[in-house]
Amino acid sequence: MQHKCFDCGRTNAPHKVACMYCGGALPEPTAPTPTPANVPDDIDALVRQAMTLGTTHKLQAAMVAHRAESEVPEDEAPAETMGADELLDALVEAARSAQEAHRCNDERRRDEALLHIESLVRDWGPIGPTVTAPKAVPPTPEVTLPRYRRTFALVLEGPSDAGLAPVIADAIEVDGVTARMIAIARQPRIVLRSEEPGRLQGMADSLRDRMGIAAAVVAPDSLTAPGPAELLVGFAHGPETAVVHDWTVDLTHANPQSKMTESPFLAVPGEVLMMKARAVRGGGRLKHLREGKTSTATERRITVLDLHTPSGIVRLVEGVTDLTDAPAASEGTFRSSMRRMLEEWESAGVKVLESRTVSPSGQAVGNRIEEGGACLTTSWPEWEEHSRSCRVLFSDLDSALQSPAEDSGLQQGDPR
Repeated sequence: MQHKCFDCGRTNAPHKVACMYCGGALPEPTAPTPTPANVPDDIDALVRQAMTLGTTHKLQAAMVAHRAESEVPEDEAPAETMGADELLDALVEAARSAQEAHRCNDERRRDEALLHIESLVRDWGPIGPTVTAPKAVPPTPEVTLPRYRRTFALVLEGPSDAGLAPVIADAIEVDGVTARMIAIARQPRIVLRSEEPGRLQGMADSLRDRMGIAAAVVAPDSLTAPGPAELLVGFAHGPETAVVHDWTVDLTHANPQSKMTESPFLAVPGEVLMMKARAVRGGGRLKHLREGKTSTATERRITVLDLHTPSGIVRLVEGVTDLTDAPAASEGTFRSSMRRMLEEWESAGVKVLESRTVSPSGQAVGNRIEEGGACLTTSWPEWEEHSRSCRVLFSDLDSALQSPAEDSGLQQGDPR
C-alpha cells in the first residue's frame, strides 16, 4: 500500500526508502515486486520510445504479457481499494512527479510515474464519454396539395351568371358547355391549367377587363407561402390555436399553443369529404375485375371554415373547434353558430365566400390504408388548394384590414 512522507506529505511507492520529492526517510518500506521473466529488459527504452515517437505497440505487448503471466495466490488477502478522492489525488501527485522528472531529465523516475498513472487509471475502471440523447425535434407541418402535371393554374371568381358563358369561352378558349359550367359557379375555382404562366396571365387580364370579376394565376409556391394552417381550438380564453401535422387524424385532443391576434380579411367556408372503402371480391374472368375492387363503406362531410389573416390561415373544423364561448355563437349546432359568425364578419367588411364542397381529385394524395385494410380517401389536399387559391385571388383585400382581433368580433365577450 502506498504511504505518505512525514516531511512533505506526498505519496510514494510502498518500496521507497526515501521520499522521491524531498529526500526524507520513509517508514517500513516493502520489498519491490520482482520483475517477471516475461517482461523485456529494455522496458525503459520501450517507454521512452512510446513517449517520444508515439509507437506504443511494443510496450502494450509487454504489458499484456506481464498481466497474462501474473497470478494472484488464492489465500492472498485482497488489496485495499482506494476511493475516488484518493485515486484522483494520487493521479495528481503522480502527474506532478512525472512533470518534475521530465524537467530534470530523469527518464527512469518519469517512466515510473507514468506507469503508476496507468495503473491508477486502470484501477478507476472503464472511462467513456457521457452521451446525451438528442432531444426529439417535432416535425414541421407541411402543406399537402394535389398533384398535377401542369404547374400553373388560372383561378376565376364565381360569376354566377350563365349569360357570361360566351365571353368566358372566347377569353380562355374553351367549349360552350365548359364555359357555361364556369359561368354559373358561385364560388371561385380553377378553370384552366398550363405550363405557360404568361398565357394564363393574358387570359386573367382579359377576364377582368371584359367581365369585371377577379381572376389570378397561381403557382405552388404562392399557395404554400402562407404556411400550414392552424386549428382554432376554442374561445374559452380568447381565440386559441394549435399546430396540426395531419388533418385526417383525430384532432379532439389538440392542445392550444398560441392565440389568434389578427382579424381575417377573407372567410372561406366549405365541406371536406372523408370516405372509407373496403376491398370486396369481384367476379369476372379478367384479373382487373377480380382484384382491386372496393365498395364505399362510409362517407362523411366535415364542415370547415378557413379564416385568412395577413400572416396565415386559421381553420375551424366541425367536431373539433369549440364555439361555445365564441362571439355571436348560438346554442344550436356548429353549423348554425358558424353561419351567425359569418354574418357578423360580413357586416364588419370581411369578404365571405359561398360554401363549397370539395371532392377528391383522384390523385391519391389524401389516401391512407387503415387497420383492417380499409382505404381512407379525403379531400383535404383539394380543400387546401381551393382555400389558398381564394387567398391569392383576393389578396388585395388584406391591405384594408386592421390588426386588432376585436375589430372582427374574435375576442371573448364581444358585445356583438
